[in-house]
Amino acid sequence: MRIIIILFLFFLNLNSKDFSYTYPSTRANSMGTAFSSIADDVFSMFYNPAGLTQVKDWESGASINSKLSDRNLFDLTLAYRRPLPDTKDTVVGFGYDRVKQSNLGSMDTFLFSYSNQTTIKYFQLPILYGGNLRLGAMTYEGNSHIGLGFDAGVILSSIENYKTSIVLSRITTGMGKSMATITIGNSYRYFDTTFALDFRVTGGYSEFFWGIERKFFDDILRIRTGKGVNLDGRDYLAMGAGLNFNPVIIDIIISYPWKGFNQNAGNYGFSLSYKFTGPSYKERMYDDASQKVKELNEKAENLKKEISELETESLKYQTEKGILESEVTILNQKMIELREKAKEAEIELIDIEYSKKKPAKPVEEKITIKKEEKWPKLHKVENGETLRSISSKYYGTPDMWKLIYDENQSKIFKGLPKEGEILVIPPPKK
Repeated sequence: MRIIIILFLFFLNLNSKDFSYTYPSTRANSMGTAFSSIADDVFSMFYNPAGLTQVKDWESGASINSKLSDRNLFDLTLAYRRPLPDTKDTVVGFGYDRVKQSNLGSMDTFLFSYSNQTTIKYFQLPILYGGNLRLGAMTYEGNSHIGLGFDAGVILSSIENYKTSIVLSRITTGMGKSMATITIGNSYRYFDTTFALDFRVTGGYSEFFWGIERKFFDDILRIRTGKGVNLDGRDYLAMGAGLNFNPVIIDIIISYPWKGFNQNAGNYGFSLSYKFTGPSYKERMYDDASQKVKELNEKAENLKKEISELETESLKYQTEKGILESEVTILNQKMIELREKAKEAEIELIDIEYSKKKPAKPVEEKITIKKEEKWPKLHKVENGETLRSISSKYYGTPDMWKLIYDENQSKIFKGLPKEGEILVIPPPKK
């Protein structure tokens, strides 16, 4: 980072001197030429030849751009790429670019490109690399030059959607001037939006370039903007759009000069690309729709499975609930029975204690009373009497106490009749 800042401060010169500082491609120019770490179309060889291997389609393209200044610039670009047969990642390409600036000169460039990728052990992410053989012919202020050179670049990826690129380009001899360029680029993709930033140093000229690209409608439409490459010190905002109707791709660029449309500055262009291989627009839409239907079917199957599992769990819980309710009912019944037995035991205990204190009347007396009584009878409870003793008094046996209890429940407390209460003595059951 320190090296970048030092280079930036040392070489900073925001005025592009001539056509040799410009770059082709409508799409890349609409992103302010911040394209070295993206480099994923047929014109990538002019920015970073390492990017050609990112797309394995057999493709060709043509681009026309016009940059406005006091000496207007016209740029025609042709490009072609295809993967080598029987290879996985190797892609080769050819590019031609003609730039002509009125009253200044022209430059023709031929590129022969090679791109591949590899994975370094322990890095486990692809490293893209590539190079160009460069042939150039330039006429500048009446002088003609022919040169030979090369370009080389790499792209490093990361799992966080970051990409970093380093490019050495226009390393050429015989052109009458040094055009050697160092470019360091970074890009970040956030969902359908890509942000890009390039720092480029060419001779005494250096500058930061930025660009943004946004996808719409399942990548049918792309909208772009970026800082334009100025001429004669005139800055502008580049804007562009792309329509992806595979196998045909159309890109356009327009611009807005910072000082208004009355200024003679900006970039206007058009490009057309054609893919000889790969899915067509209809096939891609059909594949996307099929994929979405497949994903929806998988979600539906998963939901059905989850519903079935929930129903099974619900049935299991209902069964367990029924078992628990049955057990609770049995326990309640046992509790009632235990309470009855406890009540009987309590009455028997009270009767036994009373019997120890007061002996029962002779049977003969009870028999005599029994024969003289008329049913039902009334009995006033005396101190110390129990239901068993009263039963023995009227029925001749203590075992019929429950008849008295059932008839006088409100007058009995804890198994004992309340003293002074008048009890109704029902007739004995035979």
